[in-house]
Amino acid sequence: MNIRHEGGQSILEYTLVLGAVIAVIVLVLLGKGGIKDKVQASYERTGDAITQTTNDLSSGVFSGTGSGN
Repeated sequence: MNIRHEGGQSILEYTLVLGAVIAVIVLVLLGKGGIKDKVQASYERTGDAITQTTNDLSSGVFSGTGSGN
């Protein structure tokens, strides 16, 4: 009776698992509605908010709304 004990997985099995993990990560990051789109949308909203705040502050400070000095 010849019993064969395999102590570990082959490099091919590890490569297949690693490829699957990388594919899932790429899909999450670059897929439609993924993290990339959400980060980009958040960045654009932040930029718009900063621009609007700058415009509001500039028009309020420099519009001559002082006490008439």
